[in-house]
Amino acid sequence: MRTGVMGGTFDPIHMGHLLLADTVRDECGLDRVIFIPAFLPPHKTAYPVSDPVHRLAMAALAAQGSGNLSVSDCEIKRGGVSYTVDTLRTLCGLPEIRGDDLFLIIGMDNLLDLHTWRDPESLFRMARVIVMDRPGVEAETADRRFLDRTLRVHTPLIQISSTEIRSRVKNGKSIRFWVHPAVEGYIRRNGLYT
Repeated sequence: MRTGVMGGTFDPIHMGHLLLADTVRDECGLDRVIFIPAFLPPHKTAYPVSDPVHRLAMAALAAQGSGNLSVSDCEIKRGGVSYTVDTLRTLCGLPEIRGDDLFLIIGMDNLLDLHTWRDPESLFRMARVIVMDRPGVEAETADRRFLDRTLRVHTPLIQISSTEIRSRVKNGKSIRFWVHPAVEGYIRRNGLYT
């Protein structure tokens, strides 16, 4: 099975995440894409991150019923700082994933910072790295030793961001069509981002 892995904070997961995951799945012939919410993201320290239980629940609601999209709680179960290399090692050992061809899905902005990640070389040994375009991020500035080993996929340039969604909720604005309806309901019921 060809399994895509898409990690992130997902605070909250939004329609852009779903569209990008499904586009990459289709373009790269993947059988499924697994969203993996981070317990503690190593590169997101500018704002307090919502409780991982909420972020996991929202990701599960967004993927529910899609068939090709699912969610793993492996980083949340592990706790601590969520390093992608540790997550791939964990996934390789799971019976339901062992033997799959793994594809790590990242944005071009992540590729530019890959030299700061823990053990980036091991990522390429455990998975094929798929890189999605990002608005305003040029591939020409990426480290060639990483870029040349990636599969680059042209995806829609989505301007939706979790930061903007949190701001809209805080300011009492609508997030309809920004997030899956079930995620919007969850945010409202749990008073997130207010």
